[in-house]
Amino acid sequence: MNFEHAALIIVDMQNDFIHDQGFVRKSSREIGVPSSSLDLLNKPIPKIKSLAEGFRKHGLNVIYIYTAWEKDYSDVALPLKKLGPKAQAMGALVKGSWGAQIIDDLTPHETDHQVMKKAYGAFFQTPLDRMLRNMGIKTLIMTGVATNFCVETTLREAVAYGYDVILASDGAATFDPEGHQATLKVVSTGFGEVMTTDEILDSLSPF
Repeated sequence: MNFEHAALIIVDMQNDFIHDQGFVRKSSREIGVPSSSLDLLNKPIPKIKSLAEGFRKHGLNVIYIYTAWEKDYSDVALPLKKLGPKAQAMGALVKGSWGAQIIDDLTPHETDHQVMKKAYGAFFQTPLDRMLRNMGIKTLIMTGVATNFCVETTLREAVAYGYDVILASDGAATFDPEGHQATLKVVSTGFGEVMTTDEILDSLSPF
């Protein structure tokens, strides 16, 4: 893997997904997310923070992907059969809202980039591919939530666009431990590499 042309991708680390007062935690029962598994979504925060600091230190790009929709949800591009009524009632992930903001622990720096998405994948009808090519990026280090939804979908899209991909095993999380492991297995088998945060940071040292 060529880390000299790598970028860190941080997916959906937003208040409505992560924060105690966010939509997912307040509505876990209604949307079918086990409350006992919610703390799993917080586990990658220190790992992602370390990666972001390491990438910035080496002059490499950090790109935040976030989900945000219009107030009437007319631009949603993923199934909302379970989330729909509750999400709309609470104004979840509305563009410009507190819930759509990146969590304070991972506040983007001025040098970082942000891309808004409407679907699971960050490439679908967004400028992400053009941005990456303009910056000469060839390798994407994937982190964020949820491992087996938005992170995996974005990773699969990246491979289709010709990028090399590395999934940070401890830098991504989901409320479903089996789903997390399944994604790690699928990625390592047929899409790219799976590495720990420490392994990735060690690979940055020559740069």
